Amino acid sequence: MSLNKKVPAFTLMEVTIAMLIAGIAIAITFTAYRIVSGSYIGFSKKQDDLAGFVLVDKLLKQDFLGARHIVKSSDGLAMEMEGGLISYRIDSGFVLRDQFSIRTDTFKLQLNSPTFLFESNVAEEGQPIDQFSFETVVQGQLIPLHYQKIYSAQDLFK
Repeated sequence: MSLNKKVPAFTLMEVTIAMLIAGIAIAITFTAYRIVSGSYIGFSKKQDDLAGFVLVDKLLKQDFLGARHIVKSSDGLAMEMEGGLISYRIDSGFVLRDQFSIRTDTFKLQLNSPTFLFESNVAEEGQPIDQFSFETVVQGQLIPLHYQKIYSAQDLFK
């Protein structure tokens, strides 16, 4: 057996260069993945905040239009609907919507300076309201919202 026979193989330098190139490719891929996933998480959070705001706005509009009677409660609003009672509890940092004591939705939304009015006068607890307004901050922008219920004379005498 001859020991001087050359065996086809890679040199130590070739293996080192191949590992270096693979390491650089892995580092670039990992960095790109972190950037993309960070952007996606930020986008997803903004969309969730915006979706919650849009849903609260839609539900308040819908409930104001469909309510027979709206009363200011100790912690928010109580709306008498055809199918039962819908109440909104306004707390610091969130809004709870209780629909007919069957389902409660929680919205992470801070309502600043809520105003409850009836015929342009401030409504006290237990009194009917026909206007509700507040301000909220969504994605760094202050957004004022106003809801109004137009009662018929028949609704007010009940």
